[in-house]
Formats: sequence, C-alpha cells, structure tokens
Amino acid sequence: MPVPSAWETRVADKTLDGPALYRCSFQVPASRVGRGRLLLEFGAASCWALVRVNSIQVDVHQGMWSPFQVDISRWAHAGENSLEVEVWKPGRRFPAREVLAGFLPDVATAFGGLWQGVRLLALDASFGDLRVLCKPGSRIEVSGTIIGAQPGVAAAIVVEANPGEPTVRAARGQTDSQTGQFTAELDLGGLARWQAGSPALHEIVISAWLNNVCLARATRMIGLRDIAARDGATWIDDRPLHLRGVLDWGWHPDQIRPAPSREAVARQIEQSRALGFNLIKLCLFVPDELTFQVADESGEYLWLEMPLWQPHLTPEARDLARREFQAVFRRLHHHPSIAVISLGCELNAEADADFLAELHKLAREWFPNALVCDNSGSAEAYGGVITALQDFYDYHFYTDPQYFQALVDHFDRDYRARKPWIFGEFSDADTGRDFNALQPEPWWLTDRLLLDRDDFVHTRDYRVRLAAAGIADGGAALALNGRRQATAVRKFILEQTRVNAATGGYVVSGWADTPITTSGIVDDHDQAKFSGEEWLRFNADGVLAIDRGRRRDWVKGGDRPAYHDPFTWWAGERGELHLLLSNAHGAIAAGQLFWRLVDAAGVDVATGSKSVGSLPAGQVIEIATIRWNGPKTASGPVELNLQAGLSLSLAGGQRASVQNRWSLWAVPRPNLGEAAGVIGMDRLKPRYDLSALSPDTKWAEPRATPEDAPALANELSAMLLEAVRGGRNGVLWQTQPDQRYTRPLPFWREAIHTFSPHPLWSLVPHPGYADLRFFSVASDLALDLPALQTLLGPTAQCRPVWRRFDARSLTWAEYIVEVQYGRGRLFVTSLRFDGGQGRQPEGFEANPWGAWLLASLLRAPREGGL
Repeated sequence: MPVPSAWETRVADKTLDGPALYRCSFQVPASRVGRGRLLLEFGAASCWALVRVNSIQVDVHQGMWSPFQVDISRWAHAGENSLEVEVWKPGRRFPAREVLAGFLPDVATAFGGLWQGVRLLALDASFGDLRVLCKPGSRIEVSGTIIGAQPGVAAAIVVEANPGEPTVRAARGQTDSQTGQFTAELDLGGLARWQAGSPALHEIVISAWLNNVCLARATRMIGLRDIAARDGATWIDDRPLHLRGVLDWGWHPDQIRPAPSREAVARQIEQSRALGFNLIKLCLFVPDELTFQVADESGEYLWLEMPLWQPHLTPEARDLARREFQAVFRRLHHHPSIAVISLGCELNAEADADFLAELHKLAREWFPNALVCDNSGSAEAYGGVITALQDFYDYHFYTDPQYFQALVDHFDRDYRARKPWIFGEFSDADTGRDFNALQPEPWWLTDRLLLDRDDFVHTRDYRVRLAAAGIADGGAALALNGRRQATAVRKFILEQTRVNAATGGYVVSGWADTPITTSGIVDDHDQAKFSGEEWLRFNADGVLAIDRGRRRDWVKGGDRPAYHDPFTWWAGERGELHLLLSNAHGAIAAGQLFWRLVDAAGVDVATGSKSVGSLPAGQVIEIATIRWNGPKTASGPVELNLQAGLSLSLAGGQRASVQNRWSLWAVPRPNLGEAAGVIGMDRLKPRYDLSALSPDTKWAEPRATPEDAPALANELSAMLLEAVRGGRNGVLWQTQPDQRYTRPLPFWREAIHTFSPHPLWSLVPHPGYADLRFFSVASDLALDLPALQTLLGPTAQCRPVWRRFDARSLTWAEYIVEVQYGRGRLFVTSLRFDGGQGRQPEGFEANPWGAWLLASLLRAPREGGL
C-alpha cells in the first residue's frame, strides 16, 4: 500500500473500517542515539492511529484532519528499527458523526489510512507552537517556543521578511531563558499587498541563535491583506469584496482522499475563474497543505469550513473537536488565501453556546484577519443555538426561483446587527449525467458501500431506471437540456442576490458532479459544463441587473403587494425596467451606458445611452430607467432581447466593462371566442377572474355553451369525463393535490424539463428547455402519468406533452398530459396559470404567460388541424 494514499483505492469493499496495519523498517545512525529528538511526523491519518516502534506501543492519535508528531527517542536504537501503525477509519468502531468525518461519507464513502505523508525527523533543537499572525494593517506577530536549547540560557530570535532581497525587513528578540518562549513583531508597511488574482507573497524566516550557531530555522510564506466586515459590507483593504464561490466537498473519485495534485488545484482555480468565481469553499473537509499553497500563489480565496455537520457531540467528540481545531489552525493560519472560516455547517442544538464560543475563540486567535462564522447555514434555520459571534449572515437557500426573494425577506430584519450576507451554500441545479460516458463504470457505481440514501441508490440503479423511463442514450440529451436550464435558473438567482447587495457574496453548490448530485460546475470527467462568456455577465465584480417597479392592489378591502412577472408584459403595453449596477469594482469616476432592445429578427424596438457620473464602491445603484412601447401582436408571444453595456473609468485609473442581456416577452391577450364551458362554475368563479383570461368570452356551464366550446374543470369528475367522451375538448386544471395521480415536487430543483413534439408549441414558443419565461406558471405539483392512465382506464390514450425528468430519482413526472378519451380530448395540467406562489404574480391579469398558456390549451390545435 503506497503512503500517502487512501486504502479504498486498492480495496473493493469500501465498507471495511479496519484495522489496516502499516509496517516498515528504518535505519537510525548511531550518532543520533541519545542526541536531540527523533520524531515521526504524520501529515494526517484517518481517523485513529496506534503507533508501535520495535513492537512497543508509543502513542495513539485520533483525528483524521490534523498532523501529529510522535517522539520515539526512547524506543529507537542504532541500526534497523521497525515501525507499525494500526489505522481505523470512520465506521462502526468510530461513528462518522462522532469523529468529525465531515460530509464525504454521505457523498460516497469515508476514506481511511495514512492519507498524508510520514517522515522521520532528527532534531537537535526546534520551534514549537509557532505562530506567524498577520494582523490588520501591515504588522506581523511571530511567537513560539524553542525546544532543545541549553536550559537557563536565552537564545536570540531573528525574524526576517524577504531575506536576500532589497526589501528585507528584520526584527530581533530573545527567548525566555526558563520557558524558551518568545514574541517578535515586524512592520511590513510599504510592501506589496496580496489580492485576488494578483498575489504578493513574502517569505518570513524565523531563526534561533546561540553563540553564533543557528539552533532552529523555519520559513512561512505570508500575504498582507485585511479582510473585514464593516457597515454591513465586506472589504479587502479599502476595496469592496464580493466573494463568488463554488462548494467543494473534497470529492476526488480517483484517489478518494482530498489531496489533489498541484496541477489539479491549479486547474480547478483556472476553470472556476473562467466562469467568474473567485473563491472555493472547502466544505466540511481539510485538504493537505498543497491546496493552500497553490491558492496563495494564485490569489484565490478559500473558505475553510471545519468538518462539523450534524455531529453527535459526546464528551469525547467535544474533546476531539478542540484538539482537531487547534492542530488544523496551527498548521494553516499563515495562508493569506483563507478568507473565511466557519466552525461547522447546519449545526443543531447539540453544539451549545459555550462549546461554540470555545471554538470561535480559537478561530479568532489563529485567524485575526479573516471572516468567521460559527454556523454556516445559520442556527435559526436548523434549530441550533443562536449566537452573535459571526461576522456575516449565512443562509443555505436551496429553493425554486419564485421563492428566493421571499426567503431573503423572511430572514432579513432591521432590528438585527447590520452585517453582510454570504450564502454559504445555495443555488444548486442538477443537470443529469450521460451514463454512457461513464464506461467503464466507476467504483462508486459497482463497489460495495454503506451509503443508502435514495439519491445514491437511484444512481446505482441507473440501468433499470433509464430503461423504465425509455431513455436510450444514457441521458445525454437530457443532460444538455439540464445545462441550459441550470444556467437560466442560476442567472436569475445570482442576479437577484446582486440586487440585494454588491458585497458579501455566495457559494454555488457545487463544484463537481458526485454520486448523489449532478449540480456541479464540472462533470464526472472534470470538464466545465457552462460557458464562461455567458456566466461572466452575471458572476463578476460588476453586474448589471434589472428590476420591475412596485405596485399594490386593493383586494377585499385592503392593500396587497402586486407582483409582476420579472420578464413579461402584455403585447402593446408600455414596458419599464430599472437598470441597476451592483458594484464591487471600486469607486467609479465616470462611465458610459448603452442599451438596446431588439426583436427576434434583430430589429430595434428601443435604444438608449447615458453618461454616468461618479458612483460609490460596494453599493447597488440604479443607473437608468428603461422604457419602451411594446410590440403589438395577436398571433403569439414575441421574444425580445435586452442588451446593456457599461464602460467604466474607475477612480484608481483602471478601466472596466460590464455587460449583460435578458430575454423579455410580449404576450397577446387571449381570445377564446364567444363561449367556454366551466364544469364546477360555482367553485371556480369565486377563485379565478375568468373574464381576465378572455374578456369577450361568455363563461357558463357546458350545457349552456355550444358543443364545440372547450370545457374547463379543476376536478377529475364524472361530469368532465362524460363531456369529453361525448366529443367536447377540455382542460383539467389540477389546482389542488389529488393523491390518486399528483405528486408534490419542486418545479426547478432536481428537475430537467422536456417538451414533447405537439401542435401546442406552435402557440407557446419555447427554446427546447425551460427558461424563466415559465417563472409565473411554476408549480409544486406534478402529474403521475401511470397512475392517471390506470385511473382513466385502458381506453384512454395518454400522451405526455410537458415532462419533468427527475435528475436524482431518474423518473418522469408530467405537467401537461393530453388524453384522447372517447370522441374528445382532455389536457390534464398542474401548472399555476394564475401564479400566486412566492414572488409569482397572482391572477390572470398579472400573469400573461399563464393566461396565454391556459387559453392555448383550451384552443390547442389537434394533429392535422383544429
């Protein structure tokens, strides 16, 4: 077994938790026996290690993320010595929730073994507890202890910055002759600062001297930068800071342990930056040192989240957490790339206030110049203990677009301390995967594992599930649709986030596709799924966003908010949008704005330009109000494209350019003709203003309308089926759950929408995937086609029209089903044509797409004509 590695790379049964016995021999020269110290240094072992030297047990270490040293001076002898290390990983003996295993066991499997390197050190003297703290400003503080120096004699301490260069700075001090402790400070004012994409690193060399002999020497690379939250915003030095991160679970299926190569880390940084990201969140794991070194050198922000997630905090687990946090912080504290620390994720009440305060104190001591969060996801959202320790508010909103702003408003309160928001995880969007491209099958599809969560079990059963779903290409076409849909959804969510604040930030879930989700930025082959050109419009320091004006409605004797569709107007209606700049570039001296609204043929509907004066840094500013006269159309919806660009001169002399574009729609008012039947008029009429759907249409019970008039119902009743059987066309608008054939499902999350070939789509244009034109009809209810078929009987011919493929369960559900029943046709649908959920508009008058889509179903042509 090579060291370092995870033993799972060589063992097919990933459920084995130990013991693994590592054995080797090593030589000790006679000159080292009785002189100084012999130390075995372990980078990390997962998660419990017993060390024997020459068959003698010398130490036990627990903690899978922390380095540790074992002094073997007493047990080593000259010549050949034997070393044996017994290792257990998280599992039956050491439950994952009690040993800080993080989230990787829930992704696929826990990893075990000597997963970082082991080396033998022969030291006459050395530093202990060494700290190189970068304090706010340009001051560094170095402290520690000299071990092995002559007792009762003070050693000289020299701290140098950039030795051998013209910029060298030095400070001198001495150790306490009794304790060996020392502290030294160095002012590095005037040296280059570390910043994202342009890192300036400085070498700090600490040496201890006695009688002109160097006793010990240590080197650390540091970066000078101040990261802070103040006045409700985040800042790096004197510039606004907007963190745009991707969530990394440490998933590396080739080596299983989270220790990527230098090339792999550099590639991840390059790929993420090409899409506008500037931060990687190390979610519930601690990689080896190399990841932090590459991030330092690349100018990449890191969020270090300690591996506390749904912990079972026994007294032993608490002690382990204290030791692990201390050891990890000691190892990593000098890295300038670590911009954010969180003590855990979605912690419940088992993490009490005193325990969190202990860990928080450690984080502040070791990282005085980073943002700290006690509980990523917020305590209040997960039943945890609410504290005032965090520098920012952090929520994990996994939600459909129509609910996002409602969630923000729900958790935002003016009476709380003013702090920035950084969404520690959010905006996942499963794209599905092409299983045919996973050949040969990876180990996580074939090897024995303990993981039994549904999304993983369904993935492993993909052959049966895809066959049952009629998917013959392994999911390739669905995955292409899923990527387009994911971009549309994330664009909306990220722009909404930027409307709320120009600083703070977010972490998109996640970086890579895994066995339990396909919401990664890169796929199973480490290839980017999305276009950098497209993503950089909405995922950058400067982002242009749009917002509609606010209105209110007088409803049943009082005012209520009147939400509008974000992107849709009635045909011929005068349009108006507020164009906003979310500015994390810095202070702006001047700028020039251009915007253009064109139709599908590229013909200008409206254009405009404007000179922009000085604008503040770190704020969201309205820079223009755009107005236009909408095109008049009766035949169907018209797509418009709004393009906006802003050329900027920053106060510091730099130039910047911000561009974005949006699809808007003009939808004609429906006309259903003279009459339409309503089955259950007494129930529908009080709830829905049908006159707003088609004002010139008479709405009456079917018996009072012509035989060729369509029928509308919101309940699967005998009366409806009889009318359709007799030759009437109808729409069953399923507005309420019916356990016989409906299923509660999110509309966007974990879903890939497809549109079957059908004449309906000649009236309702779509791009081949679901984009935000369907914002206002999104539903939390879907149809179970097999159950509906069974209910209607074998004579009914059911045909899916609008489908929802679940990217995790690999099963279909439906939003529109066409049923040939007797001599008539029935559309069954669960879409919300009247909106009303979250920030959706409510009612047909405020919901052009909903009204048009329902009217199109009522009057949809049949194959071969009306």
